[in-house]
Amino acid sequence: MTYLPRILRGFWGCTVLWGLGAGLPALAEEAPPSVNADGSPKLNYVLGAIVSNSPDYAGSSDRSTHLRPAWALEYGRFRLSTSRGSTLMGHGLEQRESGATAVLAESDRFNLSASLRYDSGRKGSNSPLLDGLPEVRSTVRARLSAGYAITPRWSVGAGLSQDILGRSGGAQLNTSVSYTLPVTQQTRVVFGAGASFGDRTYLRSRFGVPAVAGGAGAARLPAYEPGGGLYGVDLGVDVMTALNRHWVLWGGVGVSQVQSDARRSPLTVRPTGYSASVGLAYRCCR
Repeated sequence: MTYLPRILRGFWGCTVLWGLGAGLPALAEEAPPSVNADGSPKLNYVLGAIVSNSPDYAGSSDRSTHLRPAWALEYGRFRLSTSRGSTLMGHGLEQRESGATAVLAESDRFNLSASLRYDSGRKGSNSPLLDGLPEVRSTVRARLSAGYAITPRWSVGAGLSQDILGRSGGAQLNTSVSYTLPVTQQTRVVFGAGASFGDRTYLRSRFGVPAVAGGAGAARLPAYEPGGGLYGVDLGVDVMTALNRHWVLWGGVGVSQVQSDARRSPLTVRPTGYSASVGLAYRCCR
């Protein structure tokens, strides 16, 4: 089976989205990108690390602590980053997808972007409960994201992603609303809430249990096939402060809860999960 048709459709979709972005002056007057004195785009980057503690997967009763790099490289409208890299660069405290991103339209109040990212999937080694279950295969996801600032402090956002390699990754939709509280000129706090949705394919890969006979892990769990729809909600508080011109400190705490069919899955042991993260990064040259 070849993935070429799906990849071509993905590139065609990005081309269409780029055309739509070019024709959005009625929605938002595009803001100029960061430029040098001669008018050429600046090369911006951020490099740091984040320590986080969270459940091993949504609904897991096991937890783990990780130290991960946080980085981003930006040139004009194009960005390559980890999920928190663009946050630390100064694009807002909402968590953005990692990968390669192209900004299609941007202004003080509206932004539209398209991206490709690597989804690492999930392995049975992530938790003893997953032992014997099929792995969630790694894939590449295409994502379209939009954000709108209702007021200087209130904003909403949404992102729709699709597995473009046909590896049972399905489609996923994330929505969010946030309130930004400037504490000082260098420090701001963001309160956020979000909801996550997935189609049947996505939910089955993450929360389904196939009917199998014998072996470990899956044999001890009843077969389960969830349907598509809402599968999670979350609340969070993030704080970011600029220590000086280049160094930035970030921290966040959050609570998430598995919902609907995903909550009824045998894999969901603890529906409510808590997470905490702290990071430090050096950024240049925004």
